[in-house]
Amino acid sequence: MALTALCLLMLFSSVLQYGVMEVRQKAVVILKPNWTKLFRGDTVWSESNEYKNVGPVEESDGGEYACLGMRKVDSVFSEISDAVILTVSERPKAVILQRPDWPQIFSGETVTFRCDIPGELPSEWRYRWRKDGQKVKPDSAGETNIYRITVADQSHSGKYTCTGLRKSDYKFSLASESVTLTVSERPQAVPILTPKDMEIFSGESVSLRCLIQDGDAGDWKYSWYKRGYVGYSQISDEQEYGISPATEADSGDYTCRGTRKSDAQHSETSEAIRLTVSGLPKVSISIKPESPIYIGETVTLECVTASRTDWSYTWFKGSPQTEALPSDRESKGGNTLTISGASEQDQDEYWCQGERWNSTTASLMSDPVYLSVSDLPTGSLTAEPPNPVFTGETVTLTCVLESHSDWSYKWYKGSSQNPVSQSDRYHREANTLTIWGVVESDQDHYWCQGEKDTRPTSSHMSTYVYLSVTALPTATLTVQPASPVFSGEIVTFTCAIQYLRDWTYRWYRRNSSDAVSQSERYGRAGNTLTIRGVADLDQDQYWCQGERDTRPTVSQISENVTLNVHEFKPKPRLTSNQSDHIYTGSSLTLTCEMDPSTGTGWTFFWYRDSQNSEPMFQSDVNSYTINFVKVSDEAPYFCCAGRGSPVYYTHYSNATWIQVTERPKAFITLLSNWTRIFSGETISLQCDIHSTTDTDWDYVWYKNGYLNNPVSREKEYRVTLVYGHRGDEYTCIGRRKRELTYSEMSDPHSVSVFERPLALLSVPAQTWVREGDSVTLSCEVKSPAAGWRFHWYRADSAARQTLVYSNGGSFTISPVLLQHAGLYTCRAERGDPPYYTKYSKLQPLWVTGLSPPASLVIRPNRTQHFIYKSLSLSCEMQDYPVGWRLRWFTDRGELTECPAAWRSVVGSTCSIVHPHESESGVYWCQSETGLRSNPVNVTFHVYCIAQMPT
Repeated sequence: MALTALCLLMLFSSVLQYGVMEVRQKAVVILKPNWTKLFRGDTVWSESNEYKNVGPVEESDGGEYACLGMRKVDSVFSEISDAVILTVSERPKAVILQRPDWPQIFSGETVTFRCDIPGELPSEWRYRWRKDGQKVKPDSAGETNIYRITVADQSHSGKYTCTGLRKSDYKFSLASESVTLTVSERPQAVPILTPKDMEIFSGESVSLRCLIQDGDAGDWKYSWYKRGYVGYSQISDEQEYGISPATEADSGDYTCRGTRKSDAQHSETSEAIRLTVSGLPKVSISIKPESPIYIGETVTLECVTASRTDWSYTWFKGSPQTEALPSDRESKGGNTLTISGASEQDQDEYWCQGERWNSTTASLMSDPVYLSVSDLPTGSLTAEPPNPVFTGETVTLTCVLESHSDWSYKWYKGSSQNPVSQSDRYHREANTLTIWGVVESDQDHYWCQGEKDTRPTSSHMSTYVYLSVTALPTATLTVQPASPVFSGEIVTFTCAIQYLRDWTYRWYRRNSSDAVSQSERYGRAGNTLTIRGVADLDQDQYWCQGERDTRPTVSQISENVTLNVHEFKPKPRLTSNQSDHIYTGSSLTLTCEMDPSTGTGWTFFWYRDSQNSEPMFQSDVNSYTINFVKVSDEAPYFCCAGRGSPVYYTHYSNATWIQVTERPKAFITLLSNWTRIFSGETISLQCDIHSTTDTDWDYVWYKNGYLNNPVSREKEYRVTLVYGHRGDEYTCIGRRKRELTYSEMSDPHSVSVFERPLALLSVPAQTWVREGDSVTLSCEVKSPAAGWRFHWYRADSAARQTLVYSNGGSFTISPVLLQHAGLYTCRAERGDPPYYTKYSKLQPLWVTGLSPPASLVIRPNRTQHFIYKSLSLSCEMQDYPVGWRLRWFTDRGELTECPAAWRSVVGSTCSIVHPHESESGVYWCQSETGLRSNPVNVTFHVYCIAQMPT
């Protein structure tokens, strides 16, 4: 153990002589050093090197200790010593406390530090104090755990620690944590006035707030004084001192001071702050420009106050006072009210009042000012001469302003904002504007406006004058008949002026300034000039002009009209829209064509048969139409034209001969040689027109009278028919290519469709023939129809047939050979593309030979075969051992192999246990190459019970 204990034997009785019993000695424990309370880590030792044992000790070394001695000479033990109790604990750490424990101590205050050793009595310890690591010497020399600074100053600031020294064993505690002491100067009180840096007016609220520099407001009590020093009575003990409403009597100097609640220490007294409370200011109004104000001017009203603070302003108008709100014409900015474009409704009394920003304080209301608004003078504008003004005339516009003088004038035209400029035709002088030689572009609205150097600087714009400029009336010259004219015609010129009345007229030829005079051939009457019996010398250009006594005195000269005179009488040409041959019912239009150079205004006359007859028709158009031509309309036709009064006639046209023929009729031809048509067969129908050539016509086909739905537009119409379409009717019509006229519709062609026919094959009554005989097969179609061709087939199996012959209705085999045996069928065909009938039924031809290549053997070999009696059929071959199959032709005309119900043993053998009547028929053997055995007819009978004779 980290502890040395000395065990001493103490003698409690005297030592006896030998033979006399000794008193046992008792051991004693002596500690060096003599500590029983140890700190962990302490070291103890003995005075003798023999027993030295150096620590450090741990808490586990604590406990009761005793010792026992043994004498070396005789190994006698002493009595055990009394127990010594040792305690080992952690070294304590000093704790330092500061009073007061404020983080900030003012100069002159007292500060007390106390050092405690946790769990120890203060009287058992002495204390050591250090500041910033340096030892301090307190008055009490460290006997107590209190260290006091009675009058602190800034030199006492620093970090303080303490350490304990136990008086009993001079053991030190651990040093305490440091405590920082901050000593500062006494804080200054600072007053704050709200509102700051503003004038204070009677009735407003004022707040005085006292702040302690570097202090917490909650640690202080406050005192307010008026007149600047503490000697006067305290007026408030609140941090914030409010005055509401303030009066002028509240003006003065104010100071404040703080008293710390914890120790009644005072702050420094604040400097004085001055409060000045003034009476409410009064505002006044100025007006620019001075009254009177003219309508349209801009007026500025200014609200003026002597106060140096920021104000907003409210404007009032009229009686009762109504606040003047901003509008399109009235705007407020700062201390001004601006009225743009003043009007009479702005004339009134005005007031203003100031209001402090962010406050409810208002100035006194201003005295009223009266705004007088006068109307600008208005000019009147006149024009001479009055409307309408005719091109070429001179117009004078005059502007008159009754009020004021010294006006100059500006003139405006149309929508332009720029004044009319002086020019060659526009002349401005004083209050007039003169326009010389008026033209149509001068037609517009005109205004005037006065201007001067002094107010009012301008007048209102005058009311407008509309200058209506009209071109001189235009004379319009026409001539009848229109040029060219022909020698001998009467020509009439007409001069017309639509505008105004009371015109007289003058007539001119070419560029002559002399008017055309009255003569035998030239007659003037009103607005016309007539030339009778016009001749070549009258060919010229003509003009006219109107004259009158009042404005306008003349019209414009008309455009010239050229009169062309032809010497020879014209001759028309008669044409027809049809050829010379016209079908009845057609529409015929005759046109009497005049050369375009002959002019217009003609009336047309139509003649038939002779030029000397009365015209059959006359019209203003040059065509004559006969809508439905008849045979009786056939004749020669003439025409001529005339115009004027009396009528001037042209020559007659050449004759046009119209020949009328009855309309031809279309007819239909069936191109087939047969009329009985079967389902699926294609027929060809041809449309023809009597007495015409094919190239003259197009064709249209219809079915069952549906004229809106043509089925073909070809001459030949091919159609494939289906059974069930009985009684369909087809018609056709021709359309002539040149005149687009139609023929008569054909008569309907009826088509009846019959079901596809069945070919009938007939054979001799005896279908069993011998090899070497001759046999003829016949095929026919039971229908009264012609044109059939026949085809013959032999059935090799139920699914395969071989064409063996194509010819007429009969097929002869001579001589008959064994390979000719088999089943035969036929069918007929006709037309292009081919149309086929149905196949005929299969017909057998049985041939028996003397030496067939194979034999059909029936087992058992009975003369009669009965139903339900087993039977076997086998093919036995001689020279061809393989590839044979049994064939069976049933009584129902069916060709098959071994019956399905039979059991096939091998390919050439069939057997059945229970045959039935339906399995009767002809059986034979057949090879893959077509060789056959003799056929055998096998019939299965029902059992018959014979009746015994009685």
